[in-house]
Amino acid sequence: MSCFRPVAALLIVLLPAAACLATDIGFQQLLEEGGLEFQPPEGMQVKKVEPAYVMPYEARYVSKEGELEVRYAIRPLQRIEIDYQDPHNAAPAPNDLFNMLFRTLSETLARDHQVMSRIYPAEMAREEYRAGWAAIGVFDLSPDISSEYREAMLIAIHQNDKADAYTLFLTNDLAAQKVRIKKLRSNLKFKVFENPINTPPSPEELQQLPMIDEKG
Repeated sequence: MSCFRPVAALLIVLLPAAACLATDIGFQQLLEEGGLEFQPPEGMQVKKVEPAYVMPYEARYVSKEGELEVRYAIRPLQRIEIDYQDPHNAAPAPNDLFNMLFRTLSETLARDHQVMSRIYPAEMAREEYRAGWAAIGVFDLSPDISSEYREAMLIAIHQNDKADAYTLFLTNDLAAQKVRIKKLRSNLKFKVFENPINTPPSPEELQQLPMIDEKG
């Protein structure tokens, strides 16, 4: 039985719909379906997956002293169904949602929806994650998400026709955990790089394009 329901309200339904993945499907199967590989975090303990409405996840690790927690979530694109009701526009494809989902997810996790984020240069996304696209966001964690941790870092990676995958670091001091996070941030990545992602230019990039003389 698929855990993904048709997405009538895309940003509300898609991510929480994966809450049943951990038991119904299993982390290893999602890795295979998404074309991903995973290296368990060294020196960290496996913890039970707990219900999480905003970002359901399928694997969870905590450091021995409890100062850092890492959660992993995988969304194989073949499991995403989209029910789009606008008769004037074409329905978005699963391959086209990664940036919007990253921004919505990170802003929902963040206190006051305030996130500092950036998209990896294409070469770095390929080198570190074998991904066509990758992004990172850091933020103060909403108290609705956790009463134990105050700060978070979210890494999102995407490969067309494969999966969206997320690594969420939770801590009370990102600066103090910087070295450890750097060692762990690419533990979840794609097995092989396949195709680059052709993304539309940002508003800033559009402003730098040369103007075309319409009279010419």
